[in-house]
Amino acid sequence: MNAPVLVYLHGGRFVSGRKSREALPVLHRLARQGWLCVSANYRLSPDAVFPGHLVDLKKVIAWVREEGHAYGADPSTVFVAGSSAGGHLASFAGLTPGDPVYQPGFESVDTSVTGVISLYGWYGDVNAGEQVASSPHDVLREDAPPFFVTHGDRDSLVHVEGARLFVRRLREVSRRPVVYAELPGAHHAFDLLHSLRCEAVVDGIESFAAWVRARSEG
Repeated sequence: MNAPVLVYLHGGRFVSGRKSREALPVLHRLARQGWLCVSANYRLSPDAVFPGHLVDLKKVIAWVREEGHAYGADPSTVFVAGSSAGGHLASFAGLTPGDPVYQPGFESVDTSVTGVISLYGWYGDVNAGEQVASSPHDVLREDAPPFFVTHGDRDSLVHVEGARLFVRRLREVSRRPVVYAELPGAHHAFDLLHSLRCEAVVDGIESFAAWVRARSEG
């Protein structure tokens, strides 16, 4: 089948949330088009502290790489996406492939991703249980995968200035495209309910993923 894979992480400030809540429009759209969509849970605080949440995500990516073919997946085409705290984790994972600090015990496993999609993400520090970098700003790299970042300009939980700064700094470092869509009038978790705005964002994600895949195949 060789289906492309989307791994999705929910939000919830690292302390709450569940995999069935957000991003359903994009998950349903891509699944209908033949993608293998993996909406994953991860350990929440206080049971886990950073980088424990990230380690869980990397284990999901490692599982897809090693076992995805049994489910019809193309393990070489893995996009990672997330909302809010999940956007932080998706971004961090995309910027730290193979970093032994963030994948202890499976350091040799390929955890690189084809592209990153972040919806109303948090890009600041996390209360870390260990002395490790916990902001995506700390791990920017010139060989970062392509990014698609979207944020509402009325977000009162995670202010849009954080997304603007992250995109600007990533564009200064990365050699690959960084797509940014700022949504006028949109609040946090704008994708909880279907809307024309939400459908437009899904259209953008679909186009972004198709473009990245076409470039990688070419």
